[in-house]
Order: sequence, then C-alpha cells, then structure tokens
Amino acid sequence: MNLFKNTLIIILSLLVCFLLYSRQSKKTCKQIFTAKDCYTKPRILFHASNNRNIKVLEPRNIKKRNKNEGPVIFATANLDLATIFLSQFGDRYAKSGSYDWKNFHYIHKDKEEFLKKDKGGAIYIVPSDSFHSIPEKGLGRHEWVSKKKVKPLYKIEFDSALEAMIDLGIQVFFVDEETFAKLKSSKGEEHMKIIRKLKSENQKRNKNVFPYY
Repeated sequence: MNLFKNTLIIILSLLVCFLLYSRQSKKTCKQIFTAKDCYTKPRILFHASNNRNIKVLEPRNIKKRNKNEGPVIFATANLDLATIFLSQFGDRYAKSGSYDWKNFHYIHKDKEEFLKKDKGGAIYIVPSDSFHSIPEKGLGRHEWVSKKKVKPLYKIEFDSALEAMIDLGIQVFFVDEETFAKLKSSKGEEHMKIIRKLKSENQKRNKNVFPYY
C-alpha cells in the first residue's frame, strides 16, 4: 500500500512539474556538453537533501569534483538515482554503481546504525536552465551542476532514504569493510562477480528486485 501511495505521489508531482515547465525550449548539445557525446538536456532535474524546507537552492562547496570547480548545486535527471543522496553517509561509507541500466548502492555501515540516522528528506524538482553537465566528471551524463541559485518547482518528501531507494528500484546492499573496499577498487565483470555473491535488501524483502546475474 505504501509503495502504491509513494508511486502515485511521485507521478502526480512529475505531472505538475511537466505542466508548469512544458514550454521550456531545448538547447543544442554544443551548449550543454563539452564532450563529443550528444544528449538532450532534460527539462527538469532532481536534487536530494535531508532538509525538507529549502526555498532556494544555493551553490555549495560540500562535494568537489576538482579543486577549481568552486561552489555548485548538484542534480540528476534520474529520480531513482536522486534517492541515493538522501542518505547522510557520504563517499567514505557509501558507493554507487550501475550495470545494464540498473543502479546499486553499497553502504559500509551497520544496518541498525544506518536506520537510526535515516530521517529521509526531500527531492526537489528544479528547472534545468542554469545547469550543465561534463560527462568526464563525477557521475558523467547522470550528473548536472549549476553555479547559480535555483528556486525549486516542487518537492517530493520521503520519511526514509532506505525506503525511498528500494521503492524506486535502487538495489541496496549493506556490506562489511573488506567487501566495501573490493567494490570500490573493482570494475566491470570483476565488480559484478562480487555483487552476485551478495544479497540485497530488495532480495530480502522480495521488493523491486532486478536480476543482475
């Protein structure tokens, strides 16, 4: 029932934003990317925060992709991916990955400790006007940044980061220190061999389980 309710809220929120912002003109690939790859710029993007009461998003220096970038606002075009950033644990204790268009999130923390600090948050839906992406940095084409203040169009609130990730199909794993280190240092098929030996929270609940074997 909660999954149906959350899904309905998300669909209605996105519909409202599309109606509010459907007249935005598309920009050319040259204006958006510095790489040879060419992708259509989304009309709206998603920014996650533990703070549910933000009126205006401001560029900050919390995460740095390089020392010369300066303060930015991060956002993504993927709602499921945005739920990962509701977690209060940063890169030191968490890592994300993808395989065959499926997203994974590994957490190097005791599950009970994670749940005690998991207060959820909000995903803000923002206009993409001032955002740009550089595929060679960060999460590549999934990550967009803006150096200007941005006023959200709407927000979707979540009571739990873990529940949000699972509801939106992120495959979540709680792993020990040794496994976490292996996941951080591995790529491709070597990475997937490690994952195939693990059991996700999705599998434990039989909820939004995507095969990756």
